[in-house]
Amino acid sequence: WDASNGGYGAAVGRCELSDLFPAQDCVYLTADADLEIATLDPDKVYVIGGLVDRNRHKQAGLQRAQSLGIATARLPIER
Repeated sequence: WDASNGGYGAAVGRCELSDLFPAQDCVYLTADADLEIATLDPDKVYVIGGLVDRNRHKQAGLQRAQSLGIATARLPIER
């Protein structure tokens, strides 16, 4: 974790999100979420969904977040 850029950083690696942050502090960003967010909460950890597949793995990221009890949202990007 590198907070030298004003408190924002990125972590890349293989581990369970729940090992790093409590579920209530996280928001999983996925195009399949119903909630669209316009602003970011500085007290939340935003997870960028890496799988966008409308055929084989429909809603995989959304389902994974829901199974872990993590809130979901989508960015205001045209579909």
